[in-house]
Amino acid sequence: MSKIVGVMLPLPFNNVFDYKAPDEIRAGDIVRVPFSKGVETGVVWKLEKTANLDEKKIKQITAVIPYQLKPSLMKFVEWVAKYNLAPIGLVLKMVLCAKGAFDDKKEHILYQLTGKTLQQAKLKNSDARWHVIDLLKHAPYSKAEIMAGTGVSSSVVKTLIDNGILAPLAVQKPKEKQNLVFQGTEVHLTTEQQNAANFLIKAQQTGFNVTLIDGVTGSGKTEVYLQAAINVLKQNKQVLILVPEIALTAQWLERFEKRFGVKPYKWHSALNPSERRETWQAVAENRAKVLVGARSALFLPYADLGLIVVDESHDQSFKQEDMVNYQARDMAIVRAKLENIPIILSTATPDLETIINVEEGKYNTVVLKNRYANATLPEIKIVDLKKDKPQKGEWGTSWLSPTLCNAIKENLDKGEQSMIFLNRRGYAPLMICRDCGTKLQCPNCTSWLTEHRNIGKLICHHCGYMMATPKNCPECGSEDGLTACGPGVERIAEEIKFRFPLAKTEILSSDTTSSFKAISEVISKMERKEIDILIGTQILAKGHHFPLLTLVGIVDADLGLMGSDLRAAEQTFQLLSQVSGRAGRADKKGTVFLQTLYPENAVLKAIVEHDRNTFVSIEKKSRQILNLPPFGKLAAVIVSSTNEKMAEKCAYHLAKITPKMTGVSLLGPAPAPIYMLRGKFRYRLLLKTLKTINIQAVVQKWLKDLSLPSNIKVEIDIDPYSFM
Repeated sequence: MSKIVGVMLPLPFNNVFDYKAPDEIRAGDIVRVPFSKGVETGVVWKLEKTANLDEKKIKQITAVIPYQLKPSLMKFVEWVAKYNLAPIGLVLKMVLCAKGAFDDKKEHILYQLTGKTLQQAKLKNSDARWHVIDLLKHAPYSKAEIMAGTGVSSSVVKTLIDNGILAPLAVQKPKEKQNLVFQGTEVHLTTEQQNAANFLIKAQQTGFNVTLIDGVTGSGKTEVYLQAAINVLKQNKQVLILVPEIALTAQWLERFEKRFGVKPYKWHSALNPSERRETWQAVAENRAKVLVGARSALFLPYADLGLIVVDESHDQSFKQEDMVNYQARDMAIVRAKLENIPIILSTATPDLETIINVEEGKYNTVVLKNRYANATLPEIKIVDLKKDKPQKGEWGTSWLSPTLCNAIKENLDKGEQSMIFLNRRGYAPLMICRDCGTKLQCPNCTSWLTEHRNIGKLICHHCGYMMATPKNCPECGSEDGLTACGPGVERIAEEIKFRFPLAKTEILSSDTTSSFKAISEVISKMERKEIDILIGTQILAKGHHFPLLTLVGIVDADLGLMGSDLRAAEQTFQLLSQVSGRAGRADKKGTVFLQTLYPENAVLKAIVEHDRNTFVSIEKKSRQILNLPPFGKLAAVIVSSTNEKMAEKCAYHLAKITPKMTGVSLLGPAPAPIYMLRGKFRYRLLLKTLKTINIQAVVQKWLKDLSLPSNIKVEIDIDPYSFM
């Protein structure tokens, strides 16, 4: 140990820590080092001494792990940290996110016959025991394989082991490799699709470039980008496909497996530790050729990445707002540039930032104007709730207009499927006492508790606080005063069941179907025509293809339009367009009903007329006037503390010391719309600058000498999406 190197640790630091290392150490090597009272896994970031420390006090690297980060990935980590004003160590933590991948390789235990007989072991003959013995005459197997192959219980296997008839055999577990099958997997593309695919394949010859696949819902965008992916895969390179939520890609995964003979690797937060370990290693060792993942998949150590695809690239789920704030779509473009590879953005409703980049020539674009297989876009009808009022029924308050109810009945009579959309989870968003006016609120957040009648709970959707639904008002004790106000999907489902008792209904919401398996099962049932009416939240907007779905009813088209968020109109347009696009995707014509109190709203008119250009023009002008993104830059600063007065004092102090510069302005401070969140009081400040100004440099100058008490937290969000 003679060399001293700087090691970056996955902790909230920007600086490396010096350690003694063997001479053969390389930049990017993953190492184990002593840190504080424990051991940390880090990365050799600098091949030199960085601190003025006595060499006798510098500790030694305890182990060098046989994995190395590529220089392009290290540059990406630094870029993401610098742009989003986050510690490099916390960005690195997203790379080193599978701790088990760095452990010693565990042996795989199989069991083999020892030659000892049942008679010698003084065990009775039984069919179950003989089934195991007969199986193991051919080859050794694991416990799970023995049980699956013979149908015996674990106790049968354990008895044979305990009595010496079976003995363990330690072997190295074989590493799986994706062997994709390309022969015979071709699909028929329309001329429009083939031209788009040809453009994408040709673009791969020029290294880094960004191409937007701008196609109407149902136009077959997936098949187009898969053609581009196949071309990359045939060169033995890797393909990353980013999706907003991995749990919603069940149909995509099934289609991929049928076409290529293997499952793609998946990456998302619900993987268990062994799955994370295996996937991380397969990516690093170039065994995983296709990986489908949520935003964090962007930080995996790909051995030979050749293409990135961002599916549903408009989706706001790509914005991370935890630990490190970043926009995964934008960071994916940065990674593609650093890797010098192409990236494809695919969506039916591109965001304004993407549209401007296309107009300015920064991005290429291919347009798919037609639905696949001659399917036509659905007819969209406005239901004016001021004129077409829901009629109260025996179940209580109604939320569905007579027009929508009649359409659902006609659809049921025709044997076709319907979808009812409301982007609000639970049974009701608010519980109020009619006798004293008390509204049941979360004790940790300034938000109402949502009733979930199916499980008899009131839940806060911000912090997860949960309580049993009370029978009496907790304030005045009224026995019949508590009333559910407003509808959630559970309440809509209740009305549907009352109105159409013979219809097969199902709810699809993150509350009722939270696991990948549960969501996949609901989607499969819909495909098999085992559901007549599907009721759900924004999960329904995520690219599902149901050939027999011909009617979509949007219960509250105004929900989301009234927010103060700068992207409220855009996100509502995208969401309602995507939901509407689920209807009529095969040979049957689709119809969409938008229930609204504001039929004259420009967003709704644009959706009805399938006129995205007019909407984009209006949205562009309004943002230009106010210098809002993409025509200006924003950075949110959120001050939070358990001490209300200290949070307020800090926020106003920040306002006083804001840098005075031309082209820089400050909005706030103001109490956040959700003033208390998870027990902390919150104030928001919004820094706005011209597009030409380096907003990160302004924020750094602003907060450089800020000294804060330990119970005050200041969070920075560059390019904020949430204003709550």
